[in-house]
Amino acid sequence: MIEEFTINISDDEINLLKQKIDLTRWPDEINHKWSHGTDLKFLKQITNYWKNDFNWRDHEKKINDIGSYRYTTKSGLRLHFLHSKSERDNAIPLVMTHGWPGSIQEFLNIIPIIQKNSDVPVDIICPALPGFGFSDKPTETGMDSKQIAILQHELLMALGYDKYIVQGGDWGATVSKWMAELYPDHCIGIHLNMIIAWPPADKDPLENTSQEEQKLMANYEKYKEQGVGYFEIQKTKPQTLGYGLNDSPVGLAAWIVEKFYGWFDGEDNKLVVSNDEVLGIVSLYWFTESITSSTRLYKENGDLGFSFENIKQPMAGAVFERDLIAPPRAWAEEIYNVVQWNSHKGGHFAALEQPESLSKDIIEFIKKLKI
Repeated sequence: MIEEFTINISDDEINLLKQKIDLTRWPDEINHKWSHGTDLKFLKQITNYWKNDFNWRDHEKKINDIGSYRYTTKSGLRLHFLHSKSERDNAIPLVMTHGWPGSIQEFLNIIPIIQKNSDVPVDIICPALPGFGFSDKPTETGMDSKQIAILQHELLMALGYDKYIVQGGDWGATVSKWMAELYPDHCIGIHLNMIIAWPPADKDPLENTSQEEQKLMANYEKYKEQGVGYFEIQKTKPQTLGYGLNDSPVGLAAWIVEKFYGWFDGEDNKLVVSNDEVLGIVSLYWFTESITSSTRLYKENGDLGFSFENIKQPMAGAVFERDLIAPPRAWAEEIYNVVQWNSHKGGHFAALEQPESLSKDIIEFIKKLKI
């Protein structure tokens, strides 16, 4: 069953958020340029803005205006999703899947850009992953990227689509890969803005790689050394983490904003996008109490939640130079049928940070499919 779903957080919930920010017991700090984690001064400034200036109503209206729906799957779990239909006939569906700590809000700005500029009519569907936002929280273990791919395919079939294109980054990249692998008769193309690919075991890993690609690989080595602490915690003890983050909005903001700060292509003590955009996402986690269920996906997926089986559909890789993982094209070609490979300025949250670049890349790929 598919039904319209209007988001309307109560005034009581919004007031409670402000009260809990007021009740924060702040820690001391010996931090230097975020070297120990989220900067105290920065966090006080952004949470003060959250309490006094941020307007959640603007954000929920924008989600509702795009087209907000919920689908009850055959198993009974409900998926929240955005569905923006083209004004033209015979549109091809594009499924854009977010990751963590993202949300469907990442796509709010890019949806109209794609639909306006694409010569090919495009319907855009953005599902909220199970355990994220207004999608139901799984009540049993086992909801990994493969199972999510199965549910998202079910959603596409329920919407009446037969053929579709998948797009994603972060966990959305793993879900998209699974959809392409499991449903080759339905998925006609895969576009990724975070490409997961490992060096071939039987070759020199640097064979057929450029100097520029080797520089980008160094970002991943830095990330492994300095930035994977959150990953190991969420992969092993998400429940323990949840007790603190689900009860403290400032703690939640510290945990999430640190990722937006570190994974953007930005400057010291500045977010690349506005406070409102980042706090809109943090607020969604807060109001839906989904931080624990969302981080649980790391435990469900283990190290990657990814299949390295080859797929035959055309694939496009959009490499954003400050992303966490930026493998060379030669590695990707071991798994994918690469027909497009472009490099762009920007970081991990491409749809938020570089909507124009990402939209052009997606539109270029859709043209290549000759639909």
